[in-house]
This record gives sequence, C-alpha cells and structure tokens, in this order.
Amino acid sequence: MNRKSCKMAIIWVILFSSLIGFMPVTASSRGNTIETAQASLDMTGAIEIKDPFGACHADSYDIMEELGVKMNRKDISWSSIEQGDDNWQWNAWDNRISELKSRNMTVLPILDYGNLAVQTGTDHGNRIHTEHDMQEWMEYVNECVERYYVNDSNYVDNWEIWNEANLGEFNASEGFWTGTDEEFFELQRRTAQNLSVQYPGLNILSNGISGHDPIYLGAMFARGAMEHVDTLAFHPYSGSSYDTLPVKIDAVKQVCKEHGFNGSLWITEVGMSTQFNPDEPGFKTEYKRVLELQATLVPKVYAHALAEGIETIVWYCLGDGHNFTWGEHNFGLIFHESNVHKPEPYDGDVLKPSGYAYKALAHNLNWSTYIPRGVKLARSLPSTSKIERFYFTTSSGDIVLILWNENDDANQVEFKVEADGITVFGPPSYKEGIAKNYHATTMDGMVSIQATIDLSPTIFLIDVPEGVAPSPVLIQSTFMVIDATFLFILPFLGIASVLIGCWKVFQAFKHGTR
Repeated sequence: MNRKSCKMAIIWVILFSSLIGFMPVTASSRGNTIETAQASLDMTGAIEIKDPFGACHADSYDIMEELGVKMNRKDISWSSIEQGDDNWQWNAWDNRISELKSRNMTVLPILDYGNLAVQTGTDHGNRIHTEHDMQEWMEYVNECVERYYVNDSNYVDNWEIWNEANLGEFNASEGFWTGTDEEFFELQRRTAQNLSVQYPGLNILSNGISGHDPIYLGAMFARGAMEHVDTLAFHPYSGSSYDTLPVKIDAVKQVCKEHGFNGSLWITEVGMSTQFNPDEPGFKTEYKRVLELQATLVPKVYAHALAEGIETIVWYCLGDGHNFTWGEHNFGLIFHESNVHKPEPYDGDVLKPSGYAYKALAHNLNWSTYIPRGVKLARSLPSTSKIERFYFTTSSGDIVLILWNENDDANQVEFKVEADGITVFGPPSYKEGIAKNYHATTMDGMVSIQATIDLSPTIFLIDVPEGVAPSPVLIQSTFMVIDATFLFILPFLGIASVLIGCWKVFQAFKHGTR
C-alpha cells in the first residue's frame, strides 16, 4: 500500500470511529424500554379554552349537536329581516334561536348587506353611505339586538358587523361590499359605537375579513373603525395546506399590537373545499383523496389556532350543497343528502371524514386547557424538530394529544402514560376505533403506545385514572434517514472535504519547497 492510500485509510478510520462514538442509542438497544416523564406539568403559557367550536350556515341542528358544534354563525341579513319599511319578519330567526337554545348552543349573527326595499342612496349592490340609509341601517341593527339580546335575557351577546367587506368592486351590482373602503370603515365605526353605548354587555365583532390582509386591517384601525370593537374577526383560508396558519395569525397580532388593540381574536371562517366532477373518468379516486386531505386539516387548524390563543374558530361550513363542481358548495363537514357519488369506504356515511375529525376534537376540547410544555422529547434530533405536538387537558382531567410530522417521511414514536385506556382518532377516516397507525399495550396501570406519525395528524385521547393528575408525555422517536443525513453524512462530507483540501495544500507546499 502506498503512502497516499495509507493516509486516506487512516482518515476513513478516524471518521468512522467518530461516527460510531456519536451514534445515538435507539429504543431497541435499550431493550425496548419506554421512559415516562416523571415531572409534574409545567403550566407556563397555559391557555384556558371555552367553547371554540363553531360552524357556518348550519341548519341541521341534530347534526350540529352530534358533532359538538357550540356556535352557529349565520347571516341575519337586513333584507331578510326588514322586507319593506318597518315590515319585520322574525319567524325564521325565532325558530333558529329556539332550536339552538334547546341544544345548549349559541349563535353568532352577522349584521350585513344592503336592503334595496328600504334604502334610497343606491339602487344596486351592497353599499350604505348616505345619512338616510345609515339611519335605516341603525334601526335594523337595534331591532335585532333588542329582540335577541335585551328581550331574551341577553342570550345573543355576540354580534358580527358584516361579512368580508374587503371583497367586491366599487359600484358593482354584486359583491359583499360595493362601496369604498372608507365608507365601510365609517359604517363599522358608527355601528360599533351605537351598539357599545346602548348595549354595553355585547361582544362586538369587526367585519370578518377575507384572508388576514395586514394592510386592510391597518387601514381599518387607522380610520377608527375598531374604536368600539371588542373582537377582531378574520378568515385565514389557506387552500389545502394550513402549515402557514401560525404565521398568518402572528401577522394579525402584530397589526393589533401596533394599534394598541387588546381585544380577542376570532376566526369566523376557515375551511377547504372538496369539490369534484362526477363526469370525469375515475373521479372517485381524486374525490377520496381530497376528502381525506380535508379531514387532516381540521385538527391542524384547531390545534394551531387554539395554541395561538384564538378564542373561537368557525368551520366553513356545516354541510355540502348540491352542486358538486362548485367549490363554494363543498366546504362542509357532512355530505349533501343528494350525493350518490361518495367513494368507498364513505359511501354509507353522513359525516365526511372531516366531520369525524371535528367531532373527535369538539367533544373533548370544549372547556379544556392547552399546555404548551405538556409534551417533552427524550432527545433532540433533526427529525423530531418537525414533529408538531399539542397537549390539552380536558375538563374531566384526561389528556388529548395531537401529533403529526411535517417531514415527508413517517416517524416512529413511543410514549408511556399512566392511564386506564386510550382512544385514537386517526387518518384516513378519523372514525373512533378505526385508526391502524398505532399499537397500545397496558400493564400495571400504564399504557405504552407505539405509533407511526406522518403528515396526517393523529388524535390520542388518554383516559387518566380518577384522582391521578395528568402528567407530561415524554416522546421517544426512532433514528431516521434525515437524522443520519444531518448528523453524520453531511458532517462527514464536510470534514472529508476539509481534510482533502488540507492534504492538497500540504502536497502543494511540500512540492513547492523542493
């Protein structure tokens, strides 16, 4: 063997020995022992959660109750209530209030849209800008609040002023708002001032804007439209991926901070459409995929939003419509009754997979506590940095753990808790007892869980024994390819490159001195 070969062999031996020395201990090398977190819960940053689960345009009250919906968001549009000057029509809303009350639910009415039967300042669109129309609008607003708040034992105490006024073109015949931004800001300012002075017990919500547009929100503050508003509402739709939801929420928080707003934040619309075309060949394969994708977004949205302190999150919407190719008709949590195109294994279901995911969360996270430090990692690896983990304690003292992995590869995790049992809701259907991505064993009052965690969230409901305080969860994960890449392969290549470079410099120096 020549000198060069010998030196390279020595370099390889040194590097290989270094890698062996740094190789982490895996679960199997510990004899499959799964450690538990012994410390008590660290409550730093804990968030108390009340009734955050809402749904838009919900008329199926029994289904709402089954899903765990606590708030029904619905337009109490001006033209439907005042059908001609002082011709008030309350039957539909009286029935809605009665149905909701009987099921211990609340409502979020949206005061919105124009009324050409009463207005004189415009003959088209949704625009209120003359003093006459403003006074007529205020009469409608006050009539609604008097009926369902003052005269109904303060039952309806949340009121939203308009829906997505940042959508629409000026002077158009259609659109949520067809006036100028300045005209709307003045409408919201005067409406909120009127309500706060006359009915100080109300929670007044701003116009629920489409998206999270910081520029529009900043203008709304600058024009005084938020002066008497208690809650800022926004609709951070994100298509088929909600990984950026925390960034959007932080952007809204930053605007609030800049303008000294200390009120609450509500997401009054969020969701994803599962539209499909039954005339396309093989459509059921794609339809099944988007149904299951929509289901994975429900726990992601609620986990992220609740962890960011959002008080209420309203899913848009409860049920699908009859037009399967129109996106607007396919945001629901339940299939439309006319849908004969449901793919297997959902062809006999009323709830979409997203409905089952919503149900699993709503029945366990109402009146819970989010504990940011409830989950601990046994070791820090590149792969574990992508494990999203959310820990909640329920009102009955149980634990809800939501896990998913933002890496492309699935991650094998293990944890052990003191529990009487565990219920798992997981992809693709989120039906109770159907998840197959985990294995649980029970011994001596402890439940050990081994699970495969990927991009689709898994919801673990851990039944903590009565009289036992919930404890932190210590997660151990297996060593992944990504870990080897970042911890060994890339450093190895880097060191090898440096050594080769040094060797070349040395050789050049040696030959240069001869």
